[in-house]
Amino acid sequence: MDSKSESQRTLYPYVTGSSVVAIKFKDGILMAADMGGSYGSTLRYKSVERLKPIGKHSLLGASGEISDFQEIMRYLDELILNDNMWDDGNSLGPKEVHNYLTRVMYNRRNKFNPLWNSLVLGGIKKGQKYLGTVNMIGINYEDNHVATGLGNHLARPILRDEWNENLSFEEGVRLLEKCMRVLLYRDRSAVNKIQISRITEEGATVFPPYSLKTYWEFSAFKNPTVGAEGSW
Repeated sequence: MDSKSESQRTLYPYVTGSSVVAIKFKDGILMAADMGGSYGSTLRYKSVERLKPIGKHSLLGASGEISDFQEIMRYLDELILNDNMWDDGNSLGPKEVHNYLTRVMYNRRNKFNPLWNSLVLGGIKKGQKYLGTVNMIGINYEDNHVATGLGNHLARPILRDEWNENLSFEEGVRLLEKCMRVLLYRDRSAVNKIQISRITEEGATVFPPYSLKTYWEFSAFKNPTVGAEGSW
């Protein structure tokens, strides 16, 4: 490989996905994301899956550059394969996978070659629910509900008000739909085609995509500049 190939970097994200929102519920973890892939400000792709099961106990969601997300999936496929090759009756849980991702993201940041993603990793193992996030420079935390992108600003306040640890599956889905609807109204990169995924002790399920019911007759939507006219 010549030096020109070795110096190639993702200098700027090209095709990107928007927010991921995830919560703990009574039986495990629920995660939601839309299926849009934006090329700059153009909503170029509308069927991009950004929620993926990882091994037996984990579920991953990603915002940001889609090609870098594909590279992360390649890393995780190799990690899970090596774990399975031990055949020792044990398997990596969500906390171990999240710790691995924090080291990968921080390592790539230190090489000035970051993976341009914000990741959400949730799962359940031996009855212990886990939900965490990590961004492109390795900053990470775990919480009862997390979000990436604009979801950090628009969805988290809703979750702080309405989330509780005893949510049923149906209640959790309704709460995530409320968050995704607000993001659809306010985020230009959002698309009305969302996926919900669930992971419990029985395993992970990524449900088929669907559209949300919306209402666009709010007065602020009809005349968004009223009272905000500029001098020119």
